[in-house]
Amino acid sequence: MDRLYEPPRSWTWPHYRFAQWSVPRICRLCGGHCVRGAENVPAEGGALIASNHLSHLDPPVVGTAIRRRTYYFAAAELFRNPFFGRLIRKCYAFPVKRGEADRAALKAAIELLEMGELLTMFPEGTRSHTGEIGEFDLGAALAASRARAPIIPCALSGTNLLLPRGAKWLRRGRVAVSFGEPIDTLKYGDKPGKEDLRRITEEVEASVRAMQAEQQAWLAGEEPCRRKGSV
Repeated sequence: MDRLYEPPRSWTWPHYRFAQWSVPRICRLCGGHCVRGAENVPAEGGALIASNHLSHLDPPVVGTAIRRRTYYFAAAELFRNPFFGRLIRKCYAFPVKRGEADRAALKAAIELLEMGELLTMFPEGTRSHTGEIGEFDLGAALAASRARAPIIPCALSGTNLLLPRGAKWLRRGRVAVSFGEPIDTLKYGDKPGKEDLRRITEEVEASVRAMQAEQQAWLAGEEPCRRKGSV
C-alpha cells in the first residue's frame, strides 16, 4: 500500500513555495497579516506545530508564516475527491480519520518527525464554532513524544473572519499567527504515560491561549505587530 504522505525530498513543490509567497500578501490585502515568534520554529529537525483551529484557511496560514515546509493532518473525507485529494497531498497534507484512533496516521506522523520534518496538527480535532479555543486532545503530545520531537505551540486569530464557516469568498479582516517557545515532550521520560501526556497537552493549550489573548490588541488596531523575525 502506498504511504499516506508525500515522500520528503531535498526540494519542495513549486506550488507550495508560491503559496508561501502569496498567502501572506493576500491576507495583507484583506486587512492585515501579523506573524510573531517565527524564530521559535527550528530551522531544521523534526518538530510538531500544535495550533488552535478556526477556519479552512488555517493550514495555509500556518504553513506560509514560516519558511520551512510543514506536513499536515487533514480530515480523511477531504481525500474522497481524487483531484482535490491529490492536490492537497502535493501540499503535504495526509489523511486522518476523525473521531477514532487512527494508528496509520499516528505512525505516519511519527515517521515524518523522525525524518526531521515539520508536522502541523490541530489538537481540537475540528474548527471552533465560536472562535473560542476548545479542549486539546492528547494526539499531538503522543506523536511528538514517540518521535522525541518538541512541540511548538501556535495561536491563530482572525482566520474565521476572513473565511467563516460556509463562506465561499474571502472577507475583510486581520489575521494573526504566533509561535510559542518549544515544549520538551520528554520532560517526563522517554515514554510519557497518559497523565504525563495530559500535562504536556495542558502546557501547550495554555501557551496557545496566552498568545491568542496577546493577539487581540493588534487585531483591534491598538498596537503594532512587533515582528521579531522569521524562519
